[in-house]
Formats: sequence, structure tokens, C-alpha cells
Amino acid sequence: MAPLAYRPRMVAVGGGYPILVDSKLIGGIGISGGTYQQDQDACVAALEKIGFQLPA
Repeated sequence: MAPLAYRPRMVAVGGGYPILVDSKLIGGIGISGGTYQQDQDACVAALEKIGFQLPA
């Protein structure tokens, strides 16, 4: 996430995950309500549940 910290008008916080198809950004998912790790884990679980392959 470090490169996002230098983007104007953008706040980089945990709990989100980009959605990539064929290395192209097509969207993203964000979850809030738990710790950073809980939110991140929920994003990964949701994307995997609907069939996206995530990098290891």
C-alpha cells in the first residue's frame, strides 16, 4: 500500500483490496468494522468466494 500514500486526494487505509482481471484494475472491495487484519481477511474471503484468484 505504500505507493498509494503519495497519491493526491487519496487516503490509504487497511481493509480494502483491488480487483484485478488479467492484470487490469477493474474495481475494488472495502470492508470496515474490525481490525485492519480482520477487514483485510474478509475482503480476501469474499473475493475468493466469488471466484477471483488472488496473488499469494
